[in-house]
Amino acid sequence: MGIFFIYIVKAAFSLVIFYLFYKVLLTRETFHRFNRITLLAILTLSMLLPLCKITLHPKTERYPVIVLLEEFWMATDLPTGHDPLTLPEEQTSFPWISLTFFIYLTGLLFFIIRYLWAIGSLLLLIKKSKRIHTGKLHLVIHNREISPFSWLHYLILSEKDLCECGKEIITHETAHLKKLHSMDLIVADLCIFFQWFNPAAWLLKQELQNIHEYEADEEVLNAGIDARTYQLLLIKKLLVQGTTL
Repeated sequence: MGIFFIYIVKAAFSLVIFYLFYKVLLTRETFHRFNRITLLAILTLSMLLPLCKITLHPKTERYPVIVLLEEFWMATDLPTGHDPLTLPEEQTSFPWISLTFFIYLTGLLFFIIRYLWAIGSLLLLIKKSKRIHTGKLHLVIHNREISPFSWLHYLILSEKDLCECGKEIITHETAHLKKLHSMDLIVADLCIFFQWFNPAAWLLKQELQNIHEYEADEEVLNAGIDARTYQLLLIKKLLVQGTTL
């Protein structure tokens, strides 16, 4: 348990540091593809870097907080009899370590179950809707008003949106599908499962979603759709449904 917590703390620390560097150096850049790759690299490195064993020069000073955390959590993996510094009265103290681990596991299971519930609800929605297969694209048309979205190779929208602004929506969501944006979000959600307590994990996912929207909007404009018409559509969706495409 102690070794696992050391890994989680190191991963959280790495994610925060990398995210802060991104916000300072790249958040205002308009190279969306580069920013997207950078965010995915941050997610991957923050989870893999703590697994690497780095040997420091003997004279190199390590961060005292990290050292203390490592010693503390490693001590929790040792039997009480092996720790010469453990006093008898400490053995009856409140089990903070076990409580912390229980809270962490509860959060982990909660977000995994919530994610699986959302996937199940989505599959049920697809099953109950009208489906049109066009090559690799599966167009799912629902009879009630829902915000259009895409997931893997499915494009879900309402009949009303298909009739009123189907071309713009399909172009936008097809861009998401072609660029595999849903795969990015799956990676981000996997990170959130283990870092649910870390605000940087949630903020990073939001940054990734914003980049996805910028890329999809560029595809719509490059397809020849009038910019003013598209802007009015976005404003309408914000006012009526409270969400963007």
